Amino acid sequence: MRKLCYMLSLLVLLMAVDLQAQFHSQLRFTHVGLDEGLSQSTVLDIVQDSQGNMWFATQDGLNRFNGYDFTVYRHDDSDTTSISNDCIYALDIGHNDRLWIGTDAGLSCYDSYTDRFRNFYIDRQPGHKLSVSHVAAIDSLHLFVLSMGRLYSFDVCKEVFHESRIPGHNIGNFHSLTNCDSVVYIGTDKGLYAYSKRRLAFEKFPFQELEGKMILTALMQPPSYLWVATEGEGLYRFDMSDGNVRHYTSSGTSCLPSDYVRSLALDSWNRLWVGTYTSLSIYRSESDSFESYVSDPANPQSLSQTSVRSIYRDVQGGMWLGTYFGGLSYYHPLKRQFRHISRLPGKNSLNDNVISCITEDSKNKLWIGTNGGVNVYDQSRDSFRHYTVKDGLGSNDIKSIWIDEDKQVAYIGGHVGGLSILNLSNGKIDRVASSTSSAAAQSIYAIYPKNKQELWVGTLESLLCFDKRTKTFTDCSLKVDGQPFRLSNIQMFFQDSKQRLWISGREGFYTFRVTDTGLEAVRLLPEGHELNKKEVLCVYEQDGGVFWIGTRNGLFRFAEAKREVKRYTVADGLPNNLVYGILEDSYGKLWISTDYGLSCLFPEDGSFRNYTAADGLQSNQFTSYAYYRTRSGQMYFGGVNGLTAFYPEQLSDNPYVPSVIFTELRLFNRPVRPGDKTGILKHHISRTKEITFSADQSMFSLEFVVPNYIAGNHNTFAYKLDGYDEEWYQTNTLRTVSYSNLPQGTYHFLVKAANNDGIWNEFPSSLKIVVLPVWYDTWWARLLFVLVAIGCITFVVRYFWTQKVMESRIEMERVDKERQKEMNEMKLRFFINISHELRTPLTLILAPLQDLLAKVDDRWMRRQLEHIKRNADRLLHLVNQLMDYRRAELGVFQLKVRPVYIHQVIEKNFLFYERLAQRKQIAYRFVSEVEQREILCDPDYLELIENNLLSNAFKYTGEGQSITVLLKEENGYLVLQVKDTGSGIPIGKQDKIFERFYQVDSEHPGSGIGLSLVQRLVELHHGRIELDSQEGVGSTFTVFLPVDEVSYSMTERVVANTEQADDSIHTTNHPDMYIVDTEEDMPEEEMVDGEKEQEEERTSKKEHILVVEDNVDIRRYLSEELGHLYQVESAGNGEEALEILKRQEIDLVLTDVMMPVMDGLQLCRSIKQNMNTCHIPVIILSAKADVKEQLEGLQVGADDYIPKPFVLNVVVAKIRNLFRTRYMAIEYYSKSDEIVPEKIALNPLDERILKQAMEIVERHLDDTDFSTDEFAREMCMSRSNLHLKMKALTGESTNEFIRKMRLNRACKLLKEGKYSVAEISVMVGFNTPSYFTISFKKYFGCLPSEYAKEGR
Repeated sequence: MRKLCYMLSLLVLLMAVDLQAQFHSQLRFTHVGLDEGLSQSTVLDIVQDSQGNMWFATQDGLNRFNGYDFTVYRHDDSDTTSISNDCIYALDIGHNDRLWIGTDAGLSCYDSYTDRFRNFYIDRQPGHKLSVSHVAAIDSLHLFVLSMGRLYSFDVCKEVFHESRIPGHNIGNFHSLTNCDSVVYIGTDKGLYAYSKRRLAFEKFPFQELEGKMILTALMQPPSYLWVATEGEGLYRFDMSDGNVRHYTSSGTSCLPSDYVRSLALDSWNRLWVGTYTSLSIYRSESDSFESYVSDPANPQSLSQTSVRSIYRDVQGGMWLGTYFGGLSYYHPLKRQFRHISRLPGKNSLNDNVISCITEDSKNKLWIGTNGGVNVYDQSRDSFRHYTVKDGLGSNDIKSIWIDEDKQVAYIGGHVGGLSILNLSNGKIDRVASSTSSAAAQSIYAIYPKNKQELWVGTLESLLCFDKRTKTFTDCSLKVDGQPFRLSNIQMFFQDSKQRLWISGREGFYTFRVTDTGLEAVRLLPEGHELNKKEVLCVYEQDGGVFWIGTRNGLFRFAEAKREVKRYTVADGLPNNLVYGILEDSYGKLWISTDYGLSCLFPEDGSFRNYTAADGLQSNQFTSYAYYRTRSGQMYFGGVNGLTAFYPEQLSDNPYVPSVIFTELRLFNRPVRPGDKTGILKHHISRTKEITFSADQSMFSLEFVVPNYIAGNHNTFAYKLDGYDEEWYQTNTLRTVSYSNLPQGTYHFLVKAANNDGIWNEFPSSLKIVVLPVWYDTWWARLLFVLVAIGCITFVVRYFWTQKVMESRIEMERVDKERQKEMNEMKLRFFINISHELRTPLTLILAPLQDLLAKVDDRWMRRQLEHIKRNADRLLHLVNQLMDYRRAELGVFQLKVRPVYIHQVIEKNFLFYERLAQRKQIAYRFVSEVEQREILCDPDYLELIENNLLSNAFKYTGEGQSITVLLKEENGYLVLQVKDTGSGIPIGKQDKIFERFYQVDSEHPGSGIGLSLVQRLVELHHGRIELDSQEGVGSTFTVFLPVDEVSYSMTERVVANTEQADDSIHTTNHPDMYIVDTEEDMPEEEMVDGEKEQEEERTSKKEHILVVEDNVDIRRYLSEELGHLYQVESAGNGEEALEILKRQEIDLVLTDVMMPVMDGLQLCRSIKQNMNTCHIPVIILSAKADVKEQLEGLQVGADDYIPKPFVLNVVVAKIRNLFRTRYMAIEYYSKSDEIVPEKIALNPLDERILKQAMEIVERHLDDTDFSTDEFAREMCMSRSNLHLKMKALTGESTNEFIRKMRLNRACKLLKEGKYSVAEISVMVGFNTPSYFTISFKKYFGCLPSEYAKEGR
């Protein structure tokens, strides 16, 4: 492959021999340096890999260049796969395209497949890594390296270094390694050696001249020259055919610029390139001399720096020169085929870069008009002479030049400078001004000969005729269609083969025939054609009467014979529609300067080949009228940055079209590396033929380049994703292609490239791309879907079958519900009927009670009768309320709205509760905004609504809180609002508050009907009721009733001014009943003095009973009746009861279940689970008489359960039984010598307490210092609580319990007869035997000795 490329490059370059000869004296280099991405400007070595990438060794990293971008590899301490050191000395390409790198810290190997490095170190001393200055790959298994003047062989498989020695020779130091195909040249102190890769042997060259010389490199030049470069001793050439030796130094006849020769290379013509300390030298064999090139800061196409350290020829024949501090210089004869002539400050060159006109004289000198004057260019001497205003020109802004060879003068026109006449023989300049002094008249833009004595002169004002003899201007007569015509802003003259004059001016484009009297217009173009009105910048005539016309709107081809006009624009391949100049070469191709480069048009097929500044043009922008083809065939085009010169026939197309390589793969805009977590790449993307994406890797992009260094980045790419794209997409700048959300399948991404001459790859680069399906599109997912579908069908069938079964069940349930509803209605009717029946006996109870109260004087009897009356009234209220609700449900209530003074109605009802508010110490307020105003409403039902709301508010509002009633009219509604600061309603219960029979809690009496009735009455009024409540803050009920007549039907309104009997039934409840339902029972503080005296008499009783009941009447009744037999304390709820238990000694608790704050079950549980109170018997009194409720009470620890209503005698009997049981246990304890907890304690907790107490006393039985304080501490009780507990369980104090335990143990010991009385006294904790004897006699009635003898 390498040889093939070499032959191809040789063939192409041979085609360009003439071009090389033309410009051999000046090589034009392209600079590649820091601005392009090179990491450091000193390049010590250069190689190229098989993919075409260039590798550069610098002192700051290894650089890879693909023609577009640099990739810099540096050492990273945290990455073991990075290069060993940033300072790179040597490079060589080995087997399998491995790059071997000599660094300041050893040897590194770059694997292009993994994009990683492996590092190998020469450790002559521990921790000291030797540098590698030269590398030469021998074969796939071995390579030579130089380190510190020694030669080492590196075994690639074993990864070890072996020092190599040349047998039979005392070499000294090794200085260089040069790898040349099958031979490695080795420079030493003792001369030059060669290592044959075929024979695997060393051979010394017999050249005595090299002894003791520092050899830096060697090179064999076919057919027989061996060149050897030295440090400070110049260059040697050995002719291997005859042994002839030539030594080139800086002081010889064929001198080198320097004796310090650093690098050697052969170009495609087999010429020797020599890099020295001070220049680049090319050996000319024909003259046995060197042609040198140095860096010229004024010439951007010269060497980038003088000191050349490395030279390398790439596969395209391009020469790369690595310099010291100058970066890279690149040369290829096809790279810069266009010569750029520009202003070089400080040098003989153009004096200005903006070119406005060009012409040639008979001596082949070019006359160039610029913005800086006239430049006369001698092509043979490559020199310039300048004429400016200082020399007599009218203006430096030159627009036109005409040379009269006969008179040896040059006529020069300038902007606002008039006409200047330059004498060619003496250089004298005369100025001629027109008769008109205006700036337009003095601006001459075009000059053309009319005849031998006259010139056509075009100015910005008009067309003039200049007489050379008299040096005067006259106006030129113009006629169009026989009528006089005037042209202005004339900038172009062109005379065709028929002597017609083409003139372009502001008014358009015209063609004239020259007559004796002036110019007469001739119509060439079709009538009305757009070109007639275009501004024409240039015209060129080809053979056969074909005219090419350049305008600001494209290029036009006009065939006069056929009168056909064809237009070429950007859409046809023209680089820009602004055409400045047209020239024809010897092959008939047209060269066109535009505002975006130079274009070559092939007339036979209408195709274009475009060139830009990247091809070496002066710039992409050219200028008007600045184009010329010399007699030698060289073309000049002027622009804004000088001149572009070239021989069209010598331009060669770039034949190199390297394959496109992929440089990077990105996934979701993140680079993908081999072996990373994406799992896509095993090798670098440039070495990968196939990639696979999972379904979730839905967006990726590919970057690609073509390493074409002749074209640079002036390449064209065409890409296509085969299987997805239907056509090829072309791009010039975009080298990254992205795809997202590709369907599953297999694709082939194809990309090809065309070089700067439009030559395409024969075979595109291909990358296979596999997109895996999403999980639900895989075969196993499809199988799963089939199974799921079968399951769904089964489910649907089963569902419909089940649906039928469910429908039949629902129908049965509907029938059951209707039957249940009917049953409920029957129950409700039965309940209502019972309520009706209850009214009669209640009436017979209340009427006699009223009479008895009026006649009884006994206070106790009166109080009992008041209890009966109050509760009978409450029962009557509940019955009436139930009947009202039933009437509302049955629609008995009939709305009768009429205008009334509703303020008085609400206020009267409000005042009815004032006494109750005073007694409960509640802040009670009424706020009205409708005084003295008639409001449409039903006052009776509104009064019923108010009563229920106030009744509810008083139930839940305690002492010290407030109730506010607000009445107002707002937005067509009557608003009645009752607001309290009571307990409030929990959020979770607010939705059910208006349901019938629903109660928020059981702490307050009520039926749960009042608010439900209010809602029905509000809906009857076509209104609404709203609740705003917060627990612990209070509740606000707001009623909105419409007050406009349209809201009520005719039957609901009472006709005005008519007397109509109101037979409607509103309520069966009298207002007094709401007070009864709301008012609490008489507080105990209101008892008469006699009752208090009776209460005080109870304190002389023995047992202490605690009565816990929230109903004051029942609590007072029980307290009075039980007070005759026991001491009685009372509490309103469980929490109060616990406080009393903490303060006082209680023997029995009698409690209700349903109470506020803490109910009876919670109280019983608290008593029985507390060690201090668990011995206290608890009897539960409750209206819940079901067996389930009774079991619940007994399970929490209650000693007995008595349902309400109760018989007092039964309550007393049960209390006596509990006390009797208690006393019997205590009596058993006092009479027994043994303490048996199971027979003394009445519950498990007391039993555990007794056992714990016995264990503690037994542990301390022989401890004379054991006290009640220590006893209480170990029991985890206070001393007083322990005393009370032991008293309650045993009837004895704590000390007595301890003494009994000790004396009982003494009895057992005395019976055993093993110990004396004195010993026993010590064993049971008595201080002295005498004290033990006294205590024993006191407790048992005999002495211990007597007890032992009797054997009790």
